[in-house]
Amino acid sequence: MTDASPRGRLSIWGVLAGVVAVSAVLVVLAAWISGEEGDPQRTANPPSEVEAQADLAPKVALFGDTVRAHVDVVADATRVDPDSIRIAADFAPWEIVEKPERRQTSAGDLAYVRTEYTLRCLSSTCIPPGRSTTYQFDPSRVSFARVTRTVPDEDSLRVPWPSFRVLSRVAAADLQNNPRSSAPWQADVVSLPATSFRLAPGRLVAVLLVAALALAAGALGLAAAAWPRREPAPPPPPPLPPPKPMLSPLEQALVLLEQSVRHDGVEEQRRALELVAEELETAAWGDHTLASAARRLAWSEVAPPIDATSDLAARVRAAVDLSHVASENGDGRAT
Repeated sequence: MTDASPRGRLSIWGVLAGVVAVSAVLVVLAAWISGEEGDPQRTANPPSEVEAQADLAPKVALFGDTVRAHVDVVADATRVDPDSIRIAADFAPWEIVEKPERRQTSAGDLAYVRTEYTLRCLSSTCIPPGRSTTYQFDPSRVSFARVTRTVPDEDSLRVPWPSFRVLSRVAAADLQNNPRSSAPWQADVVSLPATSFRLAPGRLVAVLLVAALALAAGALGLAAAAWPRREPAPPPPPPLPPPKPMLSPLEQALVLLEQSVRHDGVEEQRRALELVAEELETAAWGDHTLASAARRLAWSEVAPPIDATSDLAARVRAAVDLSHVASENGDGRAT
């Protein structure tokens, strides 16, 4: 019996070890099978290509406060074009008081797009009827376009907004204690920012003064340029040249007798000879011999030859001082 008991104990420990080993194998097989069964399910239901979430802050605000809302979108950049993501939101009766801000970043194959809105409502429709009221905006629509080899496939999803509360700035008890009060809100002037200037008032005054002086100097310069200038008097015209002295009748007759061509005909030559004879006979400085020669040519039967008249004119010029003849009378005629 002493030999049987150790063998019995060894067989029991062997059975227990076999049970433990089989149990471990079964656990491993069960885990592997569950994993194999989970993979087809994940393959059949792949992760979403676009996920969006909307939120706003603060969740509890006073009437007239500013509420900031944002929509966060995470997209698979390999399946969705991040630049095509657009948000369509309606916050009525609240108003968007600033331009929505869009920020887009990427990390690997994921793209993150956040669109922020600044909301405020000061109209009577946003006054809480009691102590507070709850707002629930309509769901926003997130539209996007899938990246394909042909035409992008556009799609969209709806994103709900969380609710938030707006509290009145005046309690009902305050209105009952002061029935004359007609304003259902209170202003907190302490929270207003301090007055700031882009340009200090003193510096602005100096800049304006300098600008005014520059404009005044420019106006004076334009006025001086446009002022009519007094032109200097023109110089007197140069004196006219003295008139040529008029020829006396005797000189005119001599010029006519000296012409080689008788432009005025024989009659003019005869009258010129008669004039020379008359001048030489009547003047105190005359020469009767030359006067007789001139009269003979004037009354000759044939036309006086040019050589004879020219010779007579030369003899008269040699015998008579013609300047003395012209000075005896202002008109050039001898007395």
